[in-house]
Amino acid sequence: MKISCSIFMVVLCVANLFPNDILQPAQKSKDFKYQGYIKSKISTLIREKDPPPNYSFIFNGNGEPTTFLIDSYYDYMPYGYHGHSIRLQPEISFPHGYPAEGIYIVYYCSETQNIFTNRRGFYSYINPDGTLLISSVIANYTVEGAGLPTVDIDPVTADPLFTWYAAIEADESYDCIMTYDIFHLAGITGYWKAPFIVIDNPEVGEMLTGHYDDEFIFPIVWIGDSPVDEHRRAHIYASNITSNSVGNHNYNTLHAFADFNADSLLFESELSWTYQTFPYMDHLHYDDIDRVTKDMVVNDNGQIAFFGSYGDTLFCLYSDDWGENFTWFKQEWLYPVENPLWEDGETYQFYDNDEITPSVLFFTLSYDGTHYNGVFSEDNSKILWMTGINLNTDENIESECYMPALFWPKIFTFDIETGEFTFYDMDIQGADPADDQPAIPWDLDEDGEVDEFYDDGSVYIPLSMCSWFYNSDQGYQDAFYHENNFKMTAYNNWIVAAWHDCKKLYHAYFEEEGYEGWFQQPEIAISISDDCGETWSEIRYINANPNDAVIDLVNHYEGNYAPEFEDMLPVNITLGEKLEILSNEPGNYHAKLHFAFFDDNDYGSAVGPCEDAGQLNGGKLRYAALDIEFQEPWQEVWNYSEDNTIAPGIAHLGQNYPNPFNPAVAGRSPFTTIFFFTAENTENAEISIYNIKGQKVKQLFSNSASQLSAGQHSVTWNGTDDNNKPVSSGLYFYKLKVGEIEISKKMLLIK
Repeated sequence: MKISCSIFMVVLCVANLFPNDILQPAQKSKDFKYQGYIKSKISTLIREKDPPPNYSFIFNGNGEPTTFLIDSYYDYMPYGYHGHSIRLQPEISFPHGYPAEGIYIVYYCSETQNIFTNRRGFYSYINPDGTLLISSVIANYTVEGAGLPTVDIDPVTADPLFTWYAAIEADESYDCIMTYDIFHLAGITGYWKAPFIVIDNPEVGEMLTGHYDDEFIFPIVWIGDSPVDEHRRAHIYASNITSNSVGNHNYNTLHAFADFNADSLLFESELSWTYQTFPYMDHLHYDDIDRVTKDMVVNDNGQIAFFGSYGDTLFCLYSDDWGENFTWFKQEWLYPVENPLWEDGETYQFYDNDEITPSVLFFTLSYDGTHYNGVFSEDNSKILWMTGINLNTDENIESECYMPALFWPKIFTFDIETGEFTFYDMDIQGADPADDQPAIPWDLDEDGEVDEFYDDGSVYIPLSMCSWFYNSDQGYQDAFYHENNFKMTAYNNWIVAAWHDCKKLYHAYFEEEGYEGWFQQPEIAISISDDCGETWSEIRYINANPNDAVIDLVNHYEGNYAPEFEDMLPVNITLGEKLEILSNEPGNYHAKLHFAFFDDNDYGSAVGPCEDAGQLNGGKLRYAALDIEFQEPWQEVWNYSEDNTIAPGIAHLGQNYPNPFNPAVAGRSPFTTIFFFTAENTENAEISIYNIKGQKVKQLFSNSASQLSAGQHSVTWNGTDDNNKPVSSGLYFYKLKVGEIEISKKMLLIK
């Protein structure tokens, strides 16, 4: 069957106000409709799967399941593309000891229908009980057209740092802007630093790349620890939206970082920034090699990584020295797939454009699925993110085309210790979702035979609708590329992944019997892992469709309908950057999942690259929290179980907890606990504390005169030296010695 290639035209009339309008896939999409090619069908294949996670809404202090933030006419990706739009304050704001624990949420908002000129960056502050304190323009910043705000929170002062892009200079280029809310001044929100330019375009780009028209925008901000005593380090990365020499947008990256402390923020410093780009990404962009899709993740252990893909290659750009030096890891990802035969045993499902030659098929990394973030897991030894793959043909690959309809989500994992990439099948799973072969949709039982056929004998291919779904003159590609939204959050071994699903809506669109009530009714899809991403639960779908509810006599709801979403249309979900542990008692494992969403007044975005998919009548931005039940305990550090095979002589050093810690806060533990593991009995183990200059501060443990049994152990430190005198705030190293083995990690002490 012949499928013609078409190039999507770019609407340029508002490009100067709306740069995300010009974002298009690096390859051309095949121009076809589902109906008549990939037909709708309800599968009869039944597979045994792990149950989906149980959840319940956590009601706020007003007794409401969701918290209203603000009305907005801006209905396209209001929480941005990457990173986190929800950040949690620590319990205490230092140095003055003010209580904090609030939640900052940032988003696009237009309070009028003049969406291109009135769009600005807003924030909301949520009280610890889940109620709203304030929703307002960031720093009362009134520049119109400002976009894509992001936020992170200093773990010491509890001050949030905000960044976004806007055109504020005479050259009309977009610059990346920063401000911060000096919460620690009085323990309340609202003391703003005047906004300042942190990435000045095109000046900074030209200095690094030699290209005079670079424009690095879409900034993402993170805060991690710093090599400078008693400081933290702010990181910002931005992507280049300027076309290369042949007119393509391949998005190389600019990384900026600066060290700061409480005084830096109190005295409203604009900080001293260091800038860098990455030669290989520059090569991919300027030499027109491949589009780079990526995000960044930072932790409090000096680790920073960019991760994602370009072309048929997964990559991770990794640093363990606070972002000062990076190592490039990459792995090709291209899987051949056998072209399935129809029921007659003679006709192939896929043919090249000549309609005679059977296509040679591959699974490839998707050019859709580009809106995602990532998490550290397994004691910071792994990085996980969720995106998608496509089914494609060698003819398409040669002509730089792809088939967006055939798109399935995967979890990708980068193992820092081995430098290897693995993946897990999420929606559409084979017999083993974690094996080294993507699930083949028409052979999910993996017996080498097609599972099901249509009445005409053609191959049934179950689809994933992991994005918004709507029909348009340009087919479905716009929705898949622009409206996909994969988000993850984690706390060590517990991880949550969430995205949108429109399979039932798709069936309703093509008038499949039994789906009449699903037109314009998307679902939120959630899956969880309690073993650092090794396995994942069955998907839990949550929707606002009362047709999906079974109500018994005591008003108990079953099905996927959430009555808390009554009369809403929840889309564009975004997750908080960290799970909160609610319970970790045997058989009672629960975490709090913070999330925000857009309650649309009409399905489909009226603005953005997919404009006119819905009406320009706006909606409501809302916050909510879920109690998620896990099946296995949360682990403060990754514990080796009895089933693990560990070579003799190997030792493991866990991250201290809590970190940062403060021995001076009344009513809280004055200690931090260090966990370590030895694989065999030993008589020469030692743990010592060192300051940032490498000087030994205190020896915490030594068993030179006795034998230490194999297994997991722990010691505590109260922030004193060998003379039992309190040490100053700052970064410290703790080192485990077992024979010839030495392992070091970092911790932060604050006062």
